[in-house]
Amino acid sequence: MPRRILVIEDEAFIAMLMEDTLLEAGYEVLTANNGETALRLAQSVSRLTAVVTGIDLSGGMTGQAVIRSLRQTMPGLPVVVVTGFHPSAREADLRGIGGPTTRLEKPVAPEALLAGLAEVLADPHSRACRQLRRTRAAPSNDGSAW
Repeated sequence: MPRRILVIEDEAFIAMLMEDTLLEAGYEVLTANNGETALRLAQSVSRLTAVVTGIDLSGGMTGQAVIRSLRQTMPGLPVVVVTGFHPSAREADLRGIGGPTTRLEKPVAPEALLAGLAEVLADPHSRACRQLRRTRAAPSNDGSAW
């Protein structure tokens, strides 16, 4: 069965970088630039392995709303939230979205994305929200963090 990741990111360049990283790691990748498209894509496939999403998405739905909606039909769906919001910002509040969930703070290096994904996939059946951790990638000399 394919390891299928749904990437929800409204910045096209960042979405492409995430997609390339995940494809190179052997995942099948679906991309959406807003919450509504993401929900339609999720309904069109038989199974999702995990979701990688931003919080502040274009189109009206927040990342939190998308996660809640997806988890209504797929409880315990692993989620990696990639955000530029400081963890104490009101917009970055991830309480109540369930788990497993982890947070990566932009800029995110490809290795950090894969590590965050591995973390949430380690316990895909957990319904308890994992402690959110802040991960900031050290800027690399080659400009590979996004």
